[in-house]
Amino acid sequence: MQNGKLSGLGAIVAGGSIGGLCAGLALCDGGADVEIFERHPGPMETRGAGIVVQHELTEILRRYGAPSLPTTSCSRRRYLDPDGRNGRTQDMPQQFTSWESIYLTLRAAFPNESYHSGATLERFEGTPNGVAANIVGHGTVTADLLVCADGAQSETRRRLLPQVREHYAGYVAWRGTVNEAAVPEGLATFFDDSFTFSEARSGGHILVYLIPGANADAAFGHRLINWVWYVSARAQDLTLLLTDRYGRPHHNSLPEGGATDKSVSDLHIRARHEVHPRMAELIEMTPNPFIQTTVDVVVPQTVFGRTCLLGDAAFVVRPHTAGATAKAAREAMLLADCLQESAGDLNSALSRFQSAQLRYGNELHQYGVALGSRWAAEAKRDKSGADRD
Repeated sequence: MQNGKLSGLGAIVAGGSIGGLCAGLALCDGGADVEIFERHPGPMETRGAGIVVQHELTEILRRYGAPSLPTTSCSRRRYLDPDGRNGRTQDMPQQFTSWESIYLTLRAAFPNESYHSGATLERFEGTPNGVAANIVGHGTVTADLLVCADGAQSETRRRLLPQVREHYAGYVAWRGTVNEAAVPEGLATFFDDSFTFSEARSGGHILVYLIPGANADAAFGHRLINWVWYVSARAQDLTLLLTDRYGRPHHNSLPEGGATDKSVSDLHIRARHEVHPRMAELIEMTPNPFIQTTVDVVVPQTVFGRTCLLGDAAFVVRPHTAGATAKAAREAMLLADCLQESAGDLNSALSRFQSAQLRYGNELHQYGVALGSRWAAEAKRDKSGADRD
């Protein structure tokens, strides 16, 4: 590295999803020689999930000259009552996007020749001047820096921090998307231009907003109505809940099309009794709802010599913080800034990066726990009131 730039720095990024692409884009822009290795062998699978746009995401795209991000927007936030009343509304403009939209935007900005699919990081070790990584199909690759951005189920985190365990928060997120053209016009209009919330009668809450549709198409008529319903679930019930229609158990999530007919039927019945009727109608029209468990992962360390964890490979925060994607973008920019300001002292740069990353990760974790606790308390209070009535 010379003159505060990253020229001459060689970096390996393990993981080619959003976190890895953010890191690759930030380091590459600074002049580093960056290679991204993604274990998935083909095009990344679309994940049917909406994402609230945060300023960290827009900043990394602006800073590094990425294409415009496809987004949808609303002008208001609306709170419905589960008994069918429309509750209250407040003006609050907001933007939304999707995992697919972010991935395609970042992927278009990163050099294609430096992105390698079907390339799993098998093992790695520190060397006197950096790190040596054994990667399927590429042999041993050496670099000054290894950035591990291999997601919430990070294998590298397990190797580096075997004592760290995920903590189940006591509730799952049922999620789904429906093409706006596939629902009655009145239902699509009801949710358009709003970020809509409703508490459920026995606890938890549901939210709905529109996101870009297939191939990141945000045009009217091509958008998806995206919903998320946080539902309490006992830890002992997760095994059954996360067993798919073919009898295969899953660890933390059940993909689209995986839920059993009985689970989906139970969800529909619960929706009719628990949430606003228009939300129940939307849930019943969703072809392939899926499940994600809500977990916390807190790490005491993110830097190990010339190897660092980034994004969900480090802290896993609760989804209602709307912070996971923003955190990955923030950490990627932070890493690039620390390296550029280090005057060539890579160890000092990584130490500064770790300190800031740990501080922010713990803050976001605590914020997520506070949100979950607040909603649990509100649900308990509301249920007690209903029982008294």
